[in-house]
Amino acid sequence: MNSMRVRHLENALGLFEQMRKNDTPYLPLDLFLRRYFQGHRFLDSQDRAWIADKTYDLYRWRGLLDHISTPPHTWVNRMRTFFMNDRWRSQTQNTKLPHHVRCSFPPELFRRLEGGLGTKVARDVCDILNEPAMTTLRVNVARVSRDKVFSYLSARSVPVEKTLSSKIGLLLARKHKMLELPEYKLGYFEIQDESSQLIASRVDAKPGELVLDYCAGSGGKALCFAPPMLNQGHVFMHDPRDMMLYEAIRRMRKAGIKNYTLLPPAHPLLPKLRTKMDWVLVDAPCSQTGALRRNPDMKWTYSDERLWQWVGLQREIFECALKYLKDGGKIVYATCSTLEEENAQQVRFFCERFGLYLSHP
Repeated sequence: MNSMRVRHLENALGLFEQMRKNDTPYLPLDLFLRRYFQGHRFLDSQDRAWIADKTYDLYRWRGLLDHISTPPHTWVNRMRTFFMNDRWRSQTQNTKLPHHVRCSFPPELFRRLEGGLGTKVARDVCDILNEPAMTTLRVNVARVSRDKVFSYLSARSVPVEKTLSSKIGLLLARKHKMLELPEYKLGYFEIQDESSQLIASRVDAKPGELVLDYCAGSGGKALCFAPPMLNQGHVFMHDPRDMMLYEAIRRMRKAGIKNYTLLPPAHPLLPKLRTKMDWVLVDAPCSQTGALRRNPDMKWTYSDERLWQWVGLQREIFECALKYLKDGGKIVYATCSTLEEENAQQVRFFCERFGLYLSHP
């Protein structure tokens, strides 16, 4: 085993743990690792891949490793158990252990999943969330078709498949350096999870319509639903994080989308747009329990108390966003959570509270 890699693995785990305790909010694990590697440029691509993979694995299986490791529960002891041999993995099938230990989830989060889904489905969901995240591409169909990008990448021996659910997605069968390809630099595709593409596909905006993406981030979902509008009508993007919002300018330009306006907080247009939108998208902040494959560290920060704070915030955001919808318009609500409290229960609340109905189940 490469001692330099092990040393950097231990160092990265320690720094991230320290940051989690001291910084609120802290960087998610994927962004932390990106910053770590930027600060250690002498690590080559193979070193970075090994360190990243092991960091993710150790965070995924932290609960199970703690259960079978000798106290104290430190990253050194977890690493020792993890690397000693693979026999610890067999404990995932040990029926004598509690379910949350076998799938390495905090008990509070597993009980919440179990209450909404039942034990068997909750276990299945946890097993899926313990798998490594797949890399999905979103084709910028304003510039080029998915079939053409599929052909271009296949000709370069890039292992891609067409996504089954998203009509604009391509799935990488294995890791590949995508950001160096000319197709990426030309703006033919970006990296974006298929789940995000599917959320955006619910906004079926036509040319000439007005759309508000109320929690736009850096514009990823707008990049999905804007191309069919053919630069006619208008896309408004709002987010309280104005620095992230302005990142959309580069992405929109690269995708060839011109019919948009950024609306940071206190923008003078916001009051004038009320009751004007054909579509409103609310991709609300949440517990992120559906994104644990990409950021497994998030499950170890979960608490029921924090969940109810998210639920309250989601209701406040939805009520604010609803004011922009015109009569006969449609509002799309989404989260990246697996919890009923943030999804189905919220939708029922919104329908009862505001006299809405589901146009698409």
